[in-house]
Amino acid sequence: MNSFPGKLRLSSLMTLAVCATVALTVGLQLALVNHFAVRQSREEAQLRLQQLSWQMRDSLNRVVDKAAGDARLLTELPSVRHARNPDTARQVLESLQRTFPDYAWIGIAEANGTVSAATGRMLEGADVSTRPWFTAGMRGVHASDYHPAVLLEKILPRKPDPWRFVDVSAPLLDGQGKPAGVLGLHLSWEWTRNHAKKLLTPALREYGAEILVVRDDGTVMLGPDSMVERKIDTASLRLARKGMTGSMREVWPDGRAYLTGYSQTGDMLDPSSLRWSVLVRQTEDRAMEGAVDLQHRMLAWSALLALLLAGAAALLARRLTRPMAALRRAIERVTEAHEAGREAPPIPHVDGFQEAAILSSAMRDLVRSETAHRAALLAMNERLEAAVAERTAELQALLLRDVLTGLPNRRALLETLPEAMSRARRVGRPCALLFLDMDGFKTVNDNHGHEEGDELLRQFGERLSQGVRKTDMVARLAGDEFVVVLEMLADAVHAEDTARKLLARLKDPFVLRTTSVTVGASIGIALHKPDEAPDLDAWLARADHAMYAVKRTGKNGVALAAAM
Repeated sequence: MNSFPGKLRLSSLMTLAVCATVALTVGLQLALVNHFAVRQSREEAQLRLQQLSWQMRDSLNRVVDKAAGDARLLTELPSVRHARNPDTARQVLESLQRTFPDYAWIGIAEANGTVSAATGRMLEGADVSTRPWFTAGMRGVHASDYHPAVLLEKILPRKPDPWRFVDVSAPLLDGQGKPAGVLGLHLSWEWTRNHAKKLLTPALREYGAEILVVRDDGTVMLGPDSMVERKIDTASLRLARKGMTGSMREVWPDGRAYLTGYSQTGDMLDPSSLRWSVLVRQTEDRAMEGAVDLQHRMLAWSALLALLLAGAAALLARRLTRPMAALRRAIERVTEAHEAGREAPPIPHVDGFQEAAILSSAMRDLVRSETAHRAALLAMNERLEAAVAERTAELQALLLRDVLTGLPNRRALLETLPEAMSRARRVGRPCALLFLDMDGFKTVNDNHGHEEGDELLRQFGERLSQGVRKTDMVARLAGDEFVVVLEMLADAVHAEDTARKLLARLKDPFVLRTTSVTVGASIGIALHKPDEAPDLDAWLARADHAMYAVKRTGKNGVALAAAM
C-alpha cells in the first residue's frame, strides 16, 4: 500500500538522479573547460603572437643596425673616403651589394649632391642634394624611413610589388673632419616581406596569423594587401608607440575581434635606428578553434553517456527496489509500533544483495553510531581539505617555476615586481631591475646541440643565483633572457657594482657534458626610486632598452637606464 501518494518510485528517482548527475557533470566540465582550457588557450595564443612580434622586432633592428654599421665601415675605407677614381669606389660598393643583395642601390654623392660612384652606375651624375637621405647624411649616420622609389623606380628592374626603400646614409669626412660627401644605402623593403613569410610557419598562416609593420604616423608598411600604405589606429598600435610590448584582445576597424601581439623597434635617441610598431594579429575565432572543438566533443560524448547511463540505471533500479521495498515495510512496522507504544519488532535480515543485508543490519545500530559517524566524517573532511590545500600549493609553485632552470618564471617575476616597488617605497631604499641577455648562446646551440644549450642555460641561471643575495630574485624570461631583481640598495652605483660582479662571474668557462664554452652577457639596469610612481611596464622597458644599448655598443657590458 502506498502511504505517500504522488511520490516518485525509487526506480524513477534513480533514473532521474543519474540523468541529473550526468547533466551536472557535463555542465561543470564545460564550465571548467571554459574557465581553464579556453583561458589557457587564449593566453598561449597571445604569448605566441607576442613572441612573433618580438622576433620580427629584433630582426628589423638587426638589419637596420647592420646597414648603419656597413655605412660606417664604408666611410672609413680609404678607397671610399678618399676615392679619386669612381671605378675603384664602385668596385667596393658592388662587392658589398653582392654580399648583401637586399641593398638595391649604394652610392657616393659629392658635397654638392652629385652622385660620383654607384652600384651598376645607376644615377651617376644625378643631383640628389634635395633627397632626405643626403641632407640627413651630411649631419651624421641616419636612417630614413620607409618610402617609395623616386629616382630609381624607372631604372631598377620591374617586379610584381613596387619598389620601396629604407635609406641609411653616413657622411664622408675630409682630413679636417668636415663633410665632403655622403654615402647612401637603399635597403629594399623586399627583405622585410621575405622575413615575415619565414616567421609565419605554414600552420600559423593557415590559421590566419598576419604580421603588420606600421610607421610612426600609422601607415601600414607591411601587412595584408588591402591595408598596405593605409593608415590605421588601434589600441595595440598606441601601446606599441609608447614603447610598450605585450598582447591583447581588440576589435579592429573591420569589426572582427583579434588577438594582437605588439612591440616597437628602434631607439628614439638613435637617429640611425627606425621606430616602427610591429603588430602580429590572429582572429580570435581561429585562435580559439581548438578550445571550441573540445567543448563540442565533450557535449556530444556526454549526451551519449547520459543515454547509456539512463538505460542502465532503469534496469538496475528494478533490481534494487525489491529488497529495498522489504526494508521499507520493516521500517514502517517499527514506526507503527513506536506510534502505538508497543515494543518495536526487530528489523529482519533482508536478502537480495549484500548491500541490502548490510543496510538492514546497520539500521539497528544507526542511532547509537550516529555521533561516532559524524565525528569520523568531520575528521575525514578536514584531512581532505588539508590534502587539497597542499596539492593546490604544489601546483601553484609549479606554475611559477621555469621547467628547465628551476628559476622563477615570467609569471612569478610579474607578481614579484609590484611587491618590490611597494617595499622600496616603505623602507625608503631603491630597488633595481637587471635585464640580462646571454651573448653567444646561439653559437653554442648551433655548434653543440640543444641539450648542451639547455645545460648552459641551467648553469648560467645557477651562477646568477650564486652571485646575488638570498633576498634578491633571479628569474628566466624566455630563451637566453634573464632578470635579476635587487632590493635594499644604497644607490645606482650599488646596482652597477652588483651587475659588474655578475658579469665577471659569467666570464668563467662553463663546463658542459661534452665541451667547455665561454659566453658573455649584456646587462641593462633600470633603477626604481622610492619616490617614483610604480609603473611596471615602463620599468621593464627601461631595463630592456638599456640592455639593447649594450648590444649596440659591443655586447658583454653594463648600461644604466636613464631615470624617469
